[in-house]
Amino acid sequence: MVPTVLLVPLWSRAPCRIQDGMKRTLQINVKLSEEDFDLLKKAAERKWPDAVMTNSGIVLGLAKIAAREVLARRKT
Repeated sequence: MVPTVLLVPLWSRAPCRIQDGMKRTLQINVKLSEEDFDLLKKAAERKWPDAVMTNSGIVLGLAKIAAREVLARRKT
């Protein structure tokens, strides 16, 4: 008898959902006060509880939501 061992790769070629729609094409430097960043961080924690967030992800995610809301208001 020869034992059979299954090989299971730990990587996947399936796209990662966190990367959907995210592409770095432009670098922008932003300076925020501690109070402003704390405000954004609290809003992000309420919007996406338990999510792993980077500082840039917080700023960009909330900015994109706000931009869509502003553009939607102008159309009506």
